[in-house]
Amino acid sequence: MHRRGRLAALAALTGVWLLATGPAAAAHGALVSSDPAGGSSLERAPGAVTLRFSERPDPGLSTVRLLDSGGRVVAGGPARPVAGRPQELRLPVAGLPAGGYTVSWRIVSAVDGHRTDGVFGFGVGAAGAPQLPPSQAAAEVRAGHSPAALAVAGRWAWYWGLALLVGAAATGLLVFGGRLPGRPGPLLGLAVASAAAGLVAMTLAAGGDAGVSVGDVLASANGRWLLWRAAALVAAVAAAWWLLARAGSAAGSPDPAAAGPLAALGAAGAAGMLLHALAGHAAGPSSLRLLNLLAQWTHLLAVGVWVGGLAWLLAALWARAGGWSSREVVGRFSRLAGTSLAVVVVTGVARTADELGGWGRLVDSGFGRALDLKLALFAGLVGLGALNRYRLVPLFRTGARRRAAARLRRSVGAELGLAAGVLAAAALLSQLAPGATAGAARPAAAATPVLEASGADWATTVRVTLTVTPGAAGPNRFTATVADFDSGRALPVDRVELAGTPQAHPDLGTARLELVEAPDGRWLGQGRLLSLAGRWDLTTTIQRPDGGVTVPLAVEVPAPAPS
Repeated sequence: MHRRGRLAALAALTGVWLLATGPAAAAHGALVSSDPAGGSSLERAPGAVTLRFSERPDPGLSTVRLLDSGGRVVAGGPARPVAGRPQELRLPVAGLPAGGYTVSWRIVSAVDGHRTDGVFGFGVGAAGAPQLPPSQAAAEVRAGHSPAALAVAGRWAWYWGLALLVGAAATGLLVFGGRLPGRPGPLLGLAVASAAAGLVAMTLAAGGDAGVSVGDVLASANGRWLLWRAAALVAAVAAAWWLLARAGSAAGSPDPAAAGPLAALGAAGAAGMLLHALAGHAAGPSSLRLLNLLAQWTHLLAVGVWVGGLAWLLAALWARAGGWSSREVVGRFSRLAGTSLAVVVVTGVARTADELGGWGRLVDSGFGRALDLKLALFAGLVGLGALNRYRLVPLFRTGARRRAAARLRRSVGAELGLAAGVLAAAALLSQLAPGATAGAARPAAAATPVLEASGADWATTVRVTLTVTPGAAGPNRFTATVADFDSGRALPVDRVELAGTPQAHPDLGTARLELVEAPDGRWLGQGRLLSLAGRWDLTTTIQRPDGGVTVPLAVEVPAPAPS
């Protein structure tokens, strides 16, 4: 293998490996707010639990359950959408007695088909402090699912299939004079098979992610987009059949009558790309939704013309190995690829600006890091394209056309290797929440710990890290880790107790809360230790097999928001 080919293959394999072992996905349909709010304590039982998400959930694949403090389901089932508010789900409840309750929810986004699930607690009555099971304490939102390999592979195969179809139409009409080079049947068959396999994989992945059957997936809002994609693929198969029938009668010469089937093939591939854009992030709620969709669709089309066209150019180079020397064809493809590249860059920048949520997200989000990889592979692809255009294509004007064709075959093969990595990165990005939304919908009361404190004993042998959720005056959940100060390894501990005194009211005495060890080694507790707003001095008493130590901590409890 030529050196450029080996480097491209290595880069592509590295990219695929990084994608396969990449970061977990951030929340797609993140919980924005709830009524009752997470961590709240109500005097009266609510008539319903309402949840609002950052993306519109698919009611057919989403569920909400209400559990009492004993873990029994007291209400639940398929979620009911709120009329006129598509981003909200409501679970009716009635006659709840005093006590602590846990809301467990799982949604599948109707925007991109991704799943998010989580839990939060609230209380009813004077004794109704939230009472989450230890395994759920301080872990209200579980949205960090790693992208499913089947879903990523399915999108990758779908992209390849559509790119080959659109590339066939573009090069057939604009480069090869109204026909496809050589024997187009195998490559067209590969395009259709790749798209079909990708569609099946995406369907199976959607069912597995939502925990439902394929039939339930196809009956949902997301399933309808899959069925529309299947219809576009059937149209592509019909157009390919028509085109091959024309190719057989054309006896290898340019055939102006083939423009019809080539245009139909391109239209079917373009329709598949449009449907994919309509079922993805670009269709999310935004004042620029139509522009986002147009930019995404144009971006996909330009990628198909460029990357898919490379495959057909390589087929032409091999079909005429050693004897194919049409500088007009090479020149036409070079100009077509250059125009496509410009469109890819412009639309890619537009979509990145919309989805990334700031250039800093390139390094502090999973979406940004995957985008970094895609950009690096894309830069290599552009570099090889520039080499082809400015060094190899001019060789066709000289007498060394046979040598130029051989070198161009190797370079185009290397480009296709990098393109495989770029499309794999694009498939992963479609499975990750855009950076703009990954960091936007994380309300403190519903998802994340608000208060954190860390400290060590006077001899700096033990370090304690404490998180408090929801971090307001009243009922809270406390999570503590006890570790060796130098190594950071968890320490064996027999007992952990928190004691607290508000600095502004030392006359109130000291409140105490004993924590309970969880299976993962953390120490958990819940109660009204922090009953007032203001600064609290906390003392963590740790009983170890070799004696006891105390670790001082301090937290600032925020004042309640004005009503």
